[in-house]
Amino acid sequence: MRVLILADGLFATHERGLLSRLEVGLADEGVRVVQATPEDVPASAAGLAEAITYPAGLWTLGTAWRARTIRSKVAGGGKVDIVHVFGGSAWKLGAMLAAVLESELVLEVWRLGLVARAAGRAWEDAIFMAPDPAIERSLLNEAQGLTVRLAAWGVLTPDEASKILAPARAPSVMVVGSGRDGAATRAALRGIAAAAERSPDLLVFVDAREARLSGLWDEARRLGMLDRLSLIEDLEGRRDLLLRADILVQPEALGEQRTTLLEAMGVGMAVVAARDPSNTALIDRRTAVVVDGHDAGAWGAAIAGLIGEPERARRLGAGAREYVREERPASAYVRAVLGAYQWATSADAIRFAE
Repeated sequence: MRVLILADGLFATHERGLLSRLEVGLADEGVRVVQATPEDVPASAAGLAEAITYPAGLWTLGTAWRARTIRSKVAGGGKVDIVHVFGGSAWKLGAMLAAVLESELVLEVWRLGLVARAAGRAWEDAIFMAPDPAIERSLLNEAQGLTVRLAAWGVLTPDEASKILAPARAPSVMVVGSGRDGAATRAALRGIAAAAERSPDLLVFVDAREARLSGLWDEARRLGMLDRLSLIEDLEGRRDLLLRADILVQPEALGEQRTTLLEAMGVGMAVVAARDPSNTALIDRRTAVVVDGHDAGAWGAAIAGLIGEPERARRLGAGAREYVREERPASAYVRAVLGAYQWATSADAIRFAE
């Protein structure tokens, strides 16, 4: 089997680890993988896949030219059986490629906002992959007649947990998100500021793009937090840095799946997140402290409580770690994806909603 994994720029930037793990897992099962990413985004291929690039941006030659570029690069390697698309902005390109390559089209519905789009006639022959049971339910309930497969995203769990909130170092918080819900992001920062009144050495790290979109820098200035706030370009792509912190804060509830959250749980970080019914990994007091995203007081109480009671924070991290190990391993995700591919390419596959 030969699979083309096509990612848009946003997805290729934020979810390099997911794409790389999928590539390695599929290669272990004998699947030949071609990974296509925009030319202005470094490929996440781990060396077992053929990595190619395609022209980026919405320039005048558009989708058809990008499709021809990719087709020319994969044409010599044999038939492409599956085109698997990650990132909504690449759906049209993926559909065009699947048509010209005579491949099965698989579309990853990584956020709830893509559910309504999935019902469009342009995708009626596609297989929709749901990375969370809540998104699977939404696809089946709100867009009747779609072919839907569940492949819950998974991550690797290291042998040893992180030693969070160690007495010898300053506590640290990582804030991740898109910045589109500025009110929630600013409310979380106000909560962090309240927690900092009890922990004067608290350090805060925020994705630079998230801060720009949400107006976080002005809020930090008003709160007198500029001396403890650091902006990091592509924070979600910097897992080496992000996973060394004590607490992960996810202010927004936009129906999006992020392996950042799962990886933080997997290493035993304490997670504080906005309540999001579309994310089943957020289980209050088991995998995270779940709060109303727009309630600054709730953010402050949750974060200050964890910093003030390190053992409770470590127990929360241990519970999250166990959940990820049991319920969201990377190996299970690869098996589910491979099962969907095999079903899609079998001669007797009958498409109907599960």
